[in-house]
Amino acid sequence: MRKLVVAIASLCLCLASCAPMKHAVHVEMRHPSKSGVDLAGKDVSVVYLETDNTVANAFSEGMADGFAYTLEQDYGTGEGSVGIYRMPMSAGGNYASKDSLFNILMDTGADVVFLFDTVRLGTIVIGGATRVASPSSADAAYVSRSSMPYTMRLFCFDGMDQKEQVKTFGGTSVARPDVYSDGKRTSKELIDKAMKDIDKEGWNAGVLVADSFKSQWKHEQYSIVYFDSSDKWFEALLRADQYDWKGAMDIWFDLLKTRDMMKRSCAEFNISVACYMLGDYNLASQWLDRSDEDNKLPISDAMRKRINQRLGK
Repeated sequence: MRKLVVAIASLCLCLASCAPMKHAVHVEMRHPSKSGVDLAGKDVSVVYLETDNTVANAFSEGMADGFAYTLEQDYGTGEGSVGIYRMPMSAGGNYASKDSLFNILMDTGADVVFLFDTVRLGTIVIGGATRVASPSSADAAYVSRSSMPYTMRLFCFDGMDQKEQVKTFGGTSVARPDVYSDGKRTSKELIDKAMKDIDKEGWNAGVLVADSFKSQWKHEQYSIVYFDSSDKWFEALLRADQYDWKGAMDIWFDLLKTRDMMKRSCAEFNISVACYMLGDYNLASQWLDRSDEDNKLPISDAMRKRINQRLGK
């Protein structure tokens, strides 16, 4: 009887050691912006329209600059990575059409193009001059608060989006430039001075608009499958925990050299997860296909859902 118990225990231990195990990896994942536009890994260009209104042009230029700068900072693509272009407004041009945006996209060579329509500036109102506590100079001893409403419209076309839709965003806000003076200037002089620096208010507006296109980050958990029969599985697991996905993939590629369909399926599944983490969702889908063909894992469907969401399916 004792021998039978020992034999059964040994068999259970053997079965346990041959079965795959799961390890949870916790990551902060980048998700599309509040606007629904996904810019991760894509080349972006920003275009603004010009008219014969020099003040509006200066505001639009500043808005495009601030918008592009904010995207570069958020996506870590580096200063100057977002191309900025100006384009004369064509009378009767339909800039909300897919054909128009597609042509502009081709001209810029980007994956995604943003087009700022001509901004509509309201009447600026200048308040009374207030003495500055610690002025930097006599010409800046007083400050006048001002306000100027503006209305903007922004078109977006993503050439990598299978839907191929032009998305339109717009809104109204108020620019509030501060005008410094010696306290002796007329309202007209103060307004003229405010208009000379209107590009700074455009920059602030661009930063504000770009906030809707910044990434959203979410805490997520992903499963890595491994076996305790080889140090290579643990080494790959350690690299995955350190977010060294390429290093982990090199080991999983080596583990594909087996006739054990379960182990090969697990390695293929892990490679799919690594491709997903590296942003190659098509390749992640292909490796998950291979894993399913060899020996579909119970956690495969959940991973498939995540991949399809990224692919817009």
